[in-house]
Amino acid sequence: MLQIFSRFCVVIVLALIANRTIANTDSLMISRIYHQSFYHGEAYENLRYLTKDIGHRITGSQQAAAAVQWSKKLIQQLPFDKVYLQDVKVPYWSRGAKEQAIIVGSGQKLNVLALGGSVATPAGGIEAEVIEVELLSDLRKYGDDVRGKIVFVNKPWDESLVETGVAYGLNSAQRSRGPAEAAKLGAVAYLFRSLGSGIDDYPHTGATRYTQGIDSIPAMAISAIGANTLSTALKHNAKLRVFLQQSCAWQGEVSSHNVIGEWTGTESPEQIITIGGHLDSWDVGEGAHDNGTGTMGTLDAIRTLMKIGYKPKHTIRLVFYMNEENGVHGASQYGLKSKERNENLIAAIESDAGGFAPRGFDIKATQEAVQWIQSYWKPLFEKSYWVSRFLEGNPGVDSGVWGKYYTKALMFNFRPDPHRYFDLHHTDKDVFEAVDKRELQSGVAALASLLYLLDSQYRNIPN
Repeated sequence: MLQIFSRFCVVIVLALIANRTIANTDSLMISRIYHQSFYHGEAYENLRYLTKDIGHRITGSQQAAAAVQWSKKLIQQLPFDKVYLQDVKVPYWSRGAKEQAIIVGSGQKLNVLALGGSVATPAGGIEAEVIEVELLSDLRKYGDDVRGKIVFVNKPWDESLVETGVAYGLNSAQRSRGPAEAAKLGAVAYLFRSLGSGIDDYPHTGATRYTQGIDSIPAMAISAIGANTLSTALKHNAKLRVFLQQSCAWQGEVSSHNVIGEWTGTESPEQIITIGGHLDSWDVGEGAHDNGTGTMGTLDAIRTLMKIGYKPKHTIRLVFYMNEENGVHGASQYGLKSKERNENLIAAIESDAGGFAPRGFDIKATQEAVQWIQSYWKPLFEKSYWVSRFLEGNPGVDSGVWGKYYTKALMFNFRPDPHRYFDLHHTDKDVFEAVDKRELQSGVAALASLLYLLDSQYRNIPN
């Protein structure tokens, strides 16, 4: 019995030594990754070209097409085994001339942006009384009084929430469903307070959608300052009228592409780890944080591993998706084609939350897998690199779309610091100058480190 116990103890000790050796090896590797990213990273300069030379990249536009061709050439400069374009049919929505919103009588101009997918006003614009509500659901109590009016939803988001994405989500339905709900009650136009954390004069655009069989009405986002101005004016004059004008329209379907690069695995090349983000952006600002940092960051994460001589066990597939902002056609096509080819997509990493300092990753996996990652990988990040969030959560928009075909795939959603992102999101402020180089390259290092761990230890993760 003593002999059996002694052997058991030896096995335990050997296992502990082996785990400690692996951990030390991983720590050294992650240290090399961070050094490479900080001293030799290229994400920041690539982002400069994408934002300054190409600019914003709304799906279907010439800038989006230019971004596809440029990013393909950029990827081809690295030792990927295959680089190609995947055909995608996408809708093209054009904003047209600068929108107008003016308080009738005072001539006070309000800063607005048409919501993505909105219809135009009549050529001469719309002038009507305004009905203000805090919540979209409040419209029901007004009944027929909504008919012929401009509906103005003025709901500031909850500043007490540290997780700004939650605050964003709580109000997002008022943007996406608001115009359709207002139209059902006979409203002639829709204004809603921008989804943002700052009190400034920059409106935030974003997608909306209509209900089939209900007349579509023009829809605009108004800046926080504009919303406060209009709300104050309505308190003094309940019959206040506002003039609105915009000329946006759908321009039909356009041929575009996902951009894909493959780095073939040395042990299990048939098993594929997808990493990337969406290449398109809205047509305001320069699409820097949303999502230039995501695409240039994930590319640089792979480049970092290549430069330090890492050889992947599984095939690493970089994907720049087209059309996340107003349709997710790129992610849908990627998933469909992968399924048709019977590809074995085992895992994914998505970056689409800005280029601020990295805080961690949300994980779509079994509870056992999440706990294992928290036990073995989290300690490698949190002490030296201040990356500590490893929680069960959302896989990201694009991964979530194609993930319906691959429900067992292990998925990670990169989470940078959330505080400033929604100051810039979908606005004219989302420009290259708003990105800090050190924060961006720190995010690259976090992504590269996770990719290394995922590739080298995938077989150890419990299902």
